Amino acid sequence: MQFLRLVTVLTCLYFGAAYATTPEQQCVSCHQQQVQDWQQSDHFHAMEPANSVSSLGQFDGSTIDYLNGKATFSTDNQDKLWVDFIDEAGKKQHLNITYTFGFQPLQQYIFDAGNGRWQFIPFAWDSRSKEKGGQRWFVLHPEQTPNDTFHWTQNGQNWNQMCADCHVTDYKKNYDPQTHSYQPEFTASNVSCNACHGDEKQHLKWAQGDQSIKNKGYEVSIKAKTPLFHKNEQGEMVPIQALQPSMQVETCATCHARRSQLKDRHSPQDIVDAFMPALITSNLYYPDGQISDEVYVWGSFMQSKMHEKGVTCTNCHNPHSGKLKLPGNQTCTQCHTATEYDTNQHHRHAKFKQGNQCVDCHMPATTYMQVDPRRDHSFKIPRPDLTLSTGSPNACNACHQDKDASWSLTKLKSWYPNSSHLEQDHYAQVFVQADHGHLSASTELSKIAQDKQYPDIIRASALSRMSNLPDGNAKIAIIRAVKENEPLKQLGAIEAAQNFPIAQRWELLSPLLSSSNLSVRTQASLMLAPIIPNLSASASLTQKERKLLEQVLEEYKAIQEYQSDRGFSYVALGNLALNLNRLDEAEKNFKKAIDVEPIFVPAYVNLADVYRLKKQEVLAQKVLEQGIVISPNNPSLYYAKAMSYVRMQQKSLALIELEKAAQLSENNEHYQYTYSLLLKDQGQPREAVRALEKAYNVSMANPELAYALAQSFIELKDNASALKYAKELQRLVPNNPQVAQFVHQLESAQ
Repeated sequence: MQFLRLVTVLTCLYFGAAYATTPEQQCVSCHQQQVQDWQQSDHFHAMEPANSVSSLGQFDGSTIDYLNGKATFSTDNQDKLWVDFIDEAGKKQHLNITYTFGFQPLQQYIFDAGNGRWQFIPFAWDSRSKEKGGQRWFVLHPEQTPNDTFHWTQNGQNWNQMCADCHVTDYKKNYDPQTHSYQPEFTASNVSCNACHGDEKQHLKWAQGDQSIKNKGYEVSIKAKTPLFHKNEQGEMVPIQALQPSMQVETCATCHARRSQLKDRHSPQDIVDAFMPALITSNLYYPDGQISDEVYVWGSFMQSKMHEKGVTCTNCHNPHSGKLKLPGNQTCTQCHTATEYDTNQHHRHAKFKQGNQCVDCHMPATTYMQVDPRRDHSFKIPRPDLTLSTGSPNACNACHQDKDASWSLTKLKSWYPNSSHLEQDHYAQVFVQADHGHLSASTELSKIAQDKQYPDIIRASALSRMSNLPDGNAKIAIIRAVKENEPLKQLGAIEAAQNFPIAQRWELLSPLLSSSNLSVRTQASLMLAPIIPNLSASASLTQKERKLLEQVLEEYKAIQEYQSDRGFSYVALGNLALNLNRLDEAEKNFKKAIDVEPIFVPAYVNLADVYRLKKQEVLAQKVLEQGIVISPNNPSLYYAKAMSYVRMQQKSLALIELEKAAQLSENNEHYQYTYSLLLKDQGQPREAVRALEKAYNVSMANPELAYALAQSFIELKDNASALKYAKELQRLVPNNPQVAQFVHQLESAQ
């Protein structure tokens, strides 16, 4: 395979591009070094037809323990790769590997599961060196059961809708919901030139001398904004040349970002049109914006001062090989001078093997897929004080795991006594309060959302957290964000507006129905859909306004049709039907979601809620029991079942289900708190206090929980414990005379 590629490249180099048939062959006659770099990249090896050359894994009869038997990897006399194993149902699997997937530090393998559906086998090859623990087969998701999303038989391991768009070029999904089949199309089975540069036709005409073509035949520039930066007389990092317009970050973002796909892409820069990028949310990031879940770089880089100043990906990375341009700290000192930053006075770790590299402190790594460490690209300064106040990790304790955050903070204070960063206010402190429902007003979030010193993605994420605080501050922030031509803030504003009355929501968001970005206008239409069945509010709409809303809602439905191979698409349609007061239509879509993806738990919860609205609690119970059979360890099902029993006035049964929900989700403050309330209602005050303490241990920054515990212990005549939590309340709400009086009364009583 490699030999054939080399022959093709040499042929093109010798005869020129006239004989070329693929984009890379056409490019090589003029861009020899770039193509050679690309051939060494992970992009080049993103996906390849499987054979003994392209596979890094040993298909030579090697085996690995799997379930109660062995998985065997072999090659036949036609150079086809096979894996054999016994699955959970006792069925023998004999799977032909059709494509390799990825390259370093691991390689996965694809087989054809029928109907155009391509799935991943449950095994991966660790392609690291033996010295690093590699050169071995391993089970990629050993914790997954057949009803888990990332089990090898489920949609989480489906190539067509999870991975294809970023690992091949010009991908078209072509899913048929009627036959549940795919007919995938792509122009290259890897990330080729067109994936980043777009259609080459105009560029080739320019190269052949067509003087009428501008910008070398490309619609946008994806070069770096400036080649280099330096420190000016005021100590600020500034570009050495004027910044140039560039869509480079947007180009990389379409793959190197956590995002949902809305349609087949039509441009390498489709990040807010073919996709909806994720904001800095608590399920993906820590409160200070450090990466938690797998988010693929862009979201963290967008937070950085680097991005704000105009740094782009290729300031550090060779765009064709993907490798760093310079080794080690030289990557950073091309802008941040070595005499100031690559010194012991700065990093304090000159005599150690670790800690003296810039990335050790400013780009800590998180390992995904067992062997794949990925660095945070927000370039943050270590803040152990934020670890103490918000739970966000810090780079110091990532290495010094035998120490705590207080030790790290003391050490940093001794090293940098004049630091302008340590113990300074940070948006993380507001975000963590909002994420736990502790904010009673949107004041602080509104300040962040409107403060231009923060990156757009942080301002957008502050806006999104206002959704439960529909007050005057939120309204002002939403109005200003909608007026700005910045899609992330507009997406945040849409989420922030969801709990305003529908008439106000229309006033706030209706301008976004005309957005040029598909993600923005369709999300706005979803939020505005409830105005249609609201007779008093919809009466104020002009015919033109109503028609526009209906047109964009059709686009929203088209997005769900594109994703109709997943249960969440039908749940989205069901939720839209609920917004339109169409209960039968909602019921139909939630049932379809269960049919398409039986393990998708929200479909059961939402269908049960439809039956609640129809006052059919018995049916709601049956649906939730059906979900529990599929997913017996999902707490949301037990919680929904408990609430159904409460509505049926069967609180003793509700208590059993709520206990299960609390046990399965010990870190869910809301479940623990609700369980506490029901225990108290059922005459079990001491058990109620224990549940309330669990809720408080999850969220020790919640003053309401501290107050509730103090009151509960007063009722139990345990003044010592009541005083303990009253003092916690005073710590959380300082300078409050009522709290001070409360503490004083308890001290006097004791």
